Amino acid sequence: MRAAGADDDWRKERDPSTFIVTGGAAFAVNTEALDAATGELEAAARDIESTRARLESARRAVWRGACAASTAAARFDLDAAGLVGEAARAGREASKIAQATAGAREAYEAEETWRATATAGLQLAGLGVLNGLPVLLASSPQAWALFLRGNPARDVSRAVRDAGDALGLIAGSATDRVSVVRSSVRPGAANPATFSYAGESLRQAQGTAPLEDGTRVPPSSVIVERVPRPDGSTAVMLTVPGTQSWDPDDTSGNVFDSEGNLDALAGADSHARQLIERALADQELGEDDVVIVNAHSQGALHLFGLLEDEGFRARYPIVAVTVLGGAPRQFDVPDDIAVLHISNVDDVLPSISADVPAPRPNIVDVVTPAHADREPWQPIPETVVKAHAIDRYAIDANALDRSTDPSVIAYAAGLGVFLGGAAAGPRERYVYTASDTTTKPRARERQGLDANGLR
Repeated sequence: MRAAGADDDWRKERDPSTFIVTGGAAFAVNTEALDAATGELEAAARDIESTRARLESARRAVWRGACAASTAAARFDLDAAGLVGEAARAGREASKIAQATAGAREAYEAEETWRATATAGLQLAGLGVLNGLPVLLASSPQAWALFLRGNPARDVSRAVRDAGDALGLIAGSATDRVSVVRSSVRPGAANPATFSYAGESLRQAQGTAPLEDGTRVPPSSVIVERVPRPDGSTAVMLTVPGTQSWDPDDTSGNVFDSEGNLDALAGADSHARQLIERALADQELGEDDVVIVNAHSQGALHLFGLLEDEGFRARYPIVAVTVLGGAPRQFDVPDDIAVLHISNVDDVLPSISADVPAPRPNIVDVVTPAHADREPWQPIPETVVKAHAIDRYAIDANALDRSTDPSVIAYAAGLGVFLGGAAAGPRERYVYTASDTTTKPRARERQGLDANGLR
């Protein structure tokens, strides 16, 4: 698997030790341990202070009740005073260490946040622009009110889609039922619990790489692979591609068009959501079955939007999501779903939420550096397009299999557990292809209009 230019030899060019990793298992272990240590030290300081107070009380009681000339009383008083002093010093030390431990936790979180934005690239520049929007919007009360509603990307997407409807650029509704066709294809041969497998599956779903038998996945499709597990249950791997057409409402019926992007960013119903749900419903999942998802770009937006729906999560037990070039921070990701997100510093889509990634135990954020063939004078649109391409992300996914980062290793180990071992039995693979049944030409035809919108 190769990409153009200097990335031809990706094993030499992409070094996983240069990837910036935040969140995940390492974050959970470190912060929880620091929190626990802080609590124990604070409790110890309180206990020591209580012991010191009781010692002091006993010392005074003995001194008051003893004879003035008692040698034993004098020695007890001296020893007790020494113990009281030692206890006081121990208490102060425990408090200092507790404060230092709490400070270490805060410093760790600050370091995680800094690392998430430390690599120079267009993603960081895009984040800066988006964070500067409040200043730019201050002169427009209407725009300012829109921004303050809480999710500007969703609001803007809804507004643009409404405008597309009004101008006749988009026909029908996002709730129109799509047609879905299933076809059986040869299953993959490699280990599905690897990042390289996720990247290659996404290339196949996108149509940039052939399937194992040399055929190509049709546009507007998702791939479902059924992996039998040793306990008799099944792990279902769903692969959802990114944008395949920039037409506002693709005339071929492709659900991964600009209409799909707008619906996905708005967190609304979409034709791609229908495709995902119908493909999963066709699996007739059992009580012990699990679902693992690979997603790129627009596909990730649809998937994370669905994960905000408790009913969807109840029907389909999604346990892990591997995302390449998505924007999970745009959505409310449930705490019980493991996520690994790879984003390139020159890809602006991950910064669409205008948020710095707050480290979370269940989300591993991997930021990869710019590719070696990016020239300083290269036009920004070209840089962004290259950085967002699934072929480039698949290169980074390959490299991530060699990562020694504890959070990455822990996520990969979780995938292995969920998949239960690829050798448990023969795998099955299906392609589900959807078609938007209401597109612009069909809408014009029903209205008696020609291709120019005239009767």
